[in-house]
Amino acid sequence: MSNKAETESSVLPTHEYDSDSDSDFSLDSDSDDASYERFNGRTPHHRGTKNSGDRLMHCHCFMAVSFAALLLLGLFWIFTLFKPDRPYNRMLTTLPLPLFAAFLSNPVACLSSSWPLPELTSKTRWESPQGNYKGWAPGTANDITQGYRERVPEWLPSELPNGFTRWGRDAKSDDDALLENTTDSHDHGCRNLLVLDSYYNPANDPLKITNLGNPFLAPLQQVLEEPSVKIRHIVLVLMESMREEVFPLQQGSFFHDLMMKSHDELDHDDINELLSYLSPNAERITGLKGNWTRQNGTSFGSRYSEWDDKTREGFGGININGAITTSSVSTKSLATVHCGTWPLPVDMFEESETESYQPCLPQILELFNRLKENTSSDDSDDSDDFHEQQWYPAFFQAVTDGFDRQDKFDEKIGFKYIVNKKRIKEDALDDPNLEEINYFGFPETALKSYMTDYVTTAKENNQRMFMSHFTSTTHHPWTIPKWFDSSEYMGTADGMMQKHHDLNSYLNTVRFTDAWIGQIMQILDDQGVSNETLVVFVGDHGQAFKEDFSKTGTYENPHISNYRVPITFRHPLLPRVQHRVDTTSLSILPTILDLLVSTDSLNSRDAAAAADIVQDYEGQSLIRLYKPTHKGRRAWNFSLVNPGGRVLVITSSDTQWRLVLPLNNKSEYFFSDLGSDPMESERIEAWSMRSLVSKVRKKHGEEAVVWLREAEKVGLWWAAERKRLWNYNPS
Repeated sequence: MSNKAETESSVLPTHEYDSDSDSDFSLDSDSDDASYERFNGRTPHHRGTKNSGDRLMHCHCFMAVSFAALLLLGLFWIFTLFKPDRPYNRMLTTLPLPLFAAFLSNPVACLSSSWPLPELTSKTRWESPQGNYKGWAPGTANDITQGYRERVPEWLPSELPNGFTRWGRDAKSDDDALLENTTDSHDHGCRNLLVLDSYYNPANDPLKITNLGNPFLAPLQQVLEEPSVKIRHIVLVLMESMREEVFPLQQGSFFHDLMMKSHDELDHDDINELLSYLSPNAERITGLKGNWTRQNGTSFGSRYSEWDDKTREGFGGININGAITTSSVSTKSLATVHCGTWPLPVDMFEESETESYQPCLPQILELFNRLKENTSSDDSDDSDDFHEQQWYPAFFQAVTDGFDRQDKFDEKIGFKYIVNKKRIKEDALDDPNLEEINYFGFPETALKSYMTDYVTTAKENNQRMFMSHFTSTTHHPWTIPKWFDSSEYMGTADGMMQKHHDLNSYLNTVRFTDAWIGQIMQILDDQGVSNETLVVFVGDHGQAFKEDFSKTGTYENPHISNYRVPITFRHPLLPRVQHRVDTTSLSILPTILDLLVSTDSLNSRDAAAAADIVQDYEGQSLIRLYKPTHKGRRAWNFSLVNPGGRVLVITSSDTQWRLVLPLNNKSEYFFSDLGSDPMESERIEAWSMRSLVSKVRKKHGEEAVVWLREAEKVGLWWAAERKRLWNYNPS
């Protein structure tokens, strides 16, 4: 390594940001352009000033306005001084006072590196590359990070598919030139420490923790080491607004108790019998029993289901307990699940306007297609040799995919066959039985014939399926088809039946969705592909109701009920595992790749590529022992609050603490301990980090304060780093 590289102070992703008294970072959504320019070392442009004659003419007027502004500013600071923990300090972003601030200089805090915990990335903690593992040495120019930049994988095809530009020659830059650029300065005297990586470099990621070297979960070890399980096809079901508590609903759970409070005790047996029909298919998929019994202890027995499940007892796959979504915005959650990326912390689905910083699953499957010779039904003599068959990704959604550019994103990441509301409507002009149930489309049952045809065609053409499906009926306004009977799950014992209207409607859509996914599973059984199909179920986000919290819905609502989601990896030949881990949907894609490799479900070249690529993802594999910490570093989890760029939720896998962190300087801070307060009924609120720290120290002690300060610093660095990785440029 050159002396120049050795003396370079830092090449971690670096940003400059405005300081305030409470936080290392602030981003006002009303001034995104100016903030972005400051991050990139440019002074925001301002309008030109008038000539001196004009200024003299308006001198007296300007003095009067200045005096009034100073008076208002003085009163503001007086109130803030005596009432510091109030939203006064946020008023600067909404009152005319920012106009006065335009005449003042804008101090900028300059840091040698924006990564806030340099002691965790010291050289003594570095890890050397080993096998497919790229090593880990963030913070300074070194051979490990440079090795990742210069490597050219052996599996790389001559023509790169979309999503793999960082492996191409055009992504390689001259190291010396980049290092020279890091010494430039701006007019305001701050160093412009450019990053050597214009893309994601796992060896240079201070948050990266991998568990791919860990053993498989104990119940899986035998079947994966033999291996006796094959995965020819993949089905991914992303379930709209599906809370973990109802997938399945279980008697005696907190959510069940909440429902029973609305009923007289004499009616409990009748209501529990009704509720036992709510989610029988989810019980079969997850392996979690509903435990439905009468008050005398006798069971209601097994329930009728649309799915005649033949899975052996003790088998069915891995169910995750403790997962949260990465965003309460559906489209951002969709991107995480399909691409293994953290979401972009800006309002709306701006991810559709740029390129994913990780290859998405359809793009990886296209890579596999290019790595093998074209195989069709005409030149494939052995239909059982599925390793050499081509993948055919398809996406199914019964409602519109035009909201906030989802359609653009779906096509961009590589779905070749898409069925949506438009397609259904065009094909069903003469079908009087097909009804639109809400303002955005049809019930999922309108997709049944399309899905059946897709499976049949894939079998006939000797293709491998990747069928992705986004459900929708559990979305507001929670309407079910007229032919589907509704039930009254909520009672009037508390005198508030009207209050329970929305929750009751939601529960009816949950029952409808459960019946629908039973039909999907039956299609796979009827087509004879179940035993070689991995089916992944995941909620895009939860849904808060009045029964949970005073504020309903997901918009600017960080309550925990909007974030707990189910995640299940269903395969009838995998042993049943209940895996308790605090993780996110970020881990779904790397887990799928790990399963494909570990079950010998890819040919040798595809497997080599997959085993290499999976090491680059930030999520850990959920079929192995999870690492909540590693060498003093925590496995951090991040979740965006709808609409995406204003509030960030931070947790870590080693604790039950939860921080709600405003990114726009207009919202409150919240802290909760989900271990002792799972529904956040006693969460701590404050209008500044300083005040929040004081309150947390009194109630939870110094250890919680240490975590809180660390979470804030890491979260703010994470938010800025996502914008760099997504190549987000609002201008």
